[in-house]
This record gives sequence, structure tokens and C-alpha cells, in this order.
Amino acid sequence: MFCPRCGNQATSDRIRFCPACGFRLDGVIDLLARDGYLSNPPIIPEPSPRKRGIRQGAMLFFSSLVLFLPVLYFSMEVVRSPFPLLLLGSVFLAGIFWMLYYRLFGDEYAPLPKPEQVMRPVAPPQASLAPPQNLPAYRPPGEPPQPHSVIEKTTRTLGRE
Repeated sequence: MFCPRCGNQATSDRIRFCPACGFRLDGVIDLLARDGYLSNPPIIPEPSPRKRGIRQGAMLFFSSLVLFLPVLYFSMEVVRSPFPLLLLGSVFLAGIFWMLYYRLFGDEYAPLPKPEQVMRPVAPPQASLAPPQNLPAYRPPGEPPQPHSVIEKTTRTLGRE
């Protein structure tokens, strides 16, 4: 087995960490054994309706605070009417009441997540041609067989010298 981070070959399949870079290898062994699927996929809990409601109210509240100065300039210099400030003030109060409502009456616990079915990849359709063969179909008599890999040819070349 090789380390996916540094490429160093591990001396044994039982080691938990790469001796060269310290990368944790037991998770890689688990992934290889399960065809790339996690044994215990992490469950990310949904925020409770209470937290979601408080967060939405806070977004309304703070966005009205951020927009206060531009709307003040717009209402005094461009429109010369207090209507934009009244609209922004209503958004400000809506944010406060929204947070207060969910703080008092919102559900504290999120519903349990439904178990999801794991989708396995579908096998690709079988090819209509026969699988490739390592040996040629015809070899003239007297011709030596071709080496099976590049490593064998290199090893033979180095062994002759």
C-alpha cells in the first residue's frame, strides 16, 4: 500500500500512520475495503426551528441597522419624505419581534433526520468487444515473447550489464 499524500510505500498493511509524513492510513484502508464509502458517514444536525427563527430575525435587525444611514440620506436629500425611514423602522421592529417570538414560542429541538438510502454507483454497461489480451494472437516462430511489463524489460537490461 502507498501513502496517498507522499507516495511512500508502507512496510505493512497493519500500520496506522505513514512513516514518512505521518498521514493517517487506517481511514484509507477502511475506504478501500468499502469501495470508497464511509463506514459511519457524518450526520450534520439541522438547526432547530427556534435557532433558525432567531437567526432570521437577527438578519432583519442588523440589515436595518446597516441600511439606516443610506436610507436617512435618501429620505432627507432625494425624496424629502420620512416614508423610507418609516419603512426601515418597521423592518427593524419586525426583526426584534421575530427574534422575540421564536425565543419564546419556537421549537427547541430539530426533528430527527430521516435515514437516507445509500446510492451505489451503477455498473457501466458491458462492452461489446472482448477484453484486451496481454499476448498477441499470432507470434512468428523463433521470435522471443514480449515482456509483460516495463519493469521486467528494465530489470533484464540492468542485469546484462
